[in-house]
Amino acid sequence: MKSTLKLLGVLGILIALYFVVQFTTDRGRSKSFRSELVKIDTSAVTRLQIKAGGEQLVMEKEAGKWKVNTATGKKVAATSSSVKGALNSLMSVKPSRLVAKDDSKWKDYQVDSAGTRVEVFEGGEKTLDLVVGRFNMEGQRQFSTYVRLFDEPEVYSAANFMGASLSTNSASYRNQQLARITKDSVYQVTFEYPDSAFTLSKTDGKWLLDGQPADSANTAKYLQGIAYLSNRNFADDFNPVGSPLFSVTYLIKVVVRLKWRATCPTVSWWFILTSMQRSTLRMPA
Repeated sequence: MKSTLKLLGVLGILIALYFVVQFTTDRGRSKSFRSELVKIDTSAVTRLQIKAGGEQLVMEKEAGKWKVNTATGKKVAATSSSVKGALNSLMSVKPSRLVAKDDSKWKDYQVDSAGTRVEVFEGGEKTLDLVVGRFNMEGQRQFSTYVRLFDEPEVYSAANFMGASLSTNSASYRNQQLARITKDSVYQVTFEYPDSAFTLSKTDGKWLLDGQPADSANTAKYLQGIAYLSNRNFADDFNPVGSPLFSVTYLIKVVVRLKWRATCPTVSWWFILTSMQRSTLRMPA
């Protein structure tokens, strides 16, 4: 009987210790650990600022359209998809663990002045001020980035978040697309130079160069090369003077299918309209 009472007493002490530890741990965690750092409404964001290495990038929504500032101070159009990508990247910041409670480790985690500061505004209200620090690999497939809120000392590890996705290069947010052409829709290409010109044309499925049979392999290779043209090097301070060095004009067939019902509800007809579109690329002087 005595041994049973002793066992029950020990068990009671262990249970009490368990609840004490749980209670004190939860209280300590609630004071220092934030389970959520980013609380923004991506649809309400009107301004995004990213500062790093002495550079600052600003994106603002004006009349429903996003603009980004360039290194020369100009405001140019930003693609909504790139801004959405940056905001979605911020939304992926989820603290996985607390790595520092004060500023003594800021330099180690690069969340001091060496970090990237990201500020988000919804109208006149700043809804996020985050410092993005050092990237860290955890094993072969896991990675994380160290982050902290600008006005708070705690440093967190955010699993599966890549801070490099928040660039200060304005080109990252601009439309880099020069051409998107379905090569099978091209039926004529005209090359014009100051002293000469020639034309590739497609007749009965065969390519001709100024009326003579063209090399089919080289033609196919060329068309494949111009199907997806892009470049991230923008010459914002360039002002063209005079005529271009050369120009290339593409004639493209576009098929539009229209469908509507006749008087009989069970019968439909397809009407196919073919239109021609012209696209010209010019090399400035």
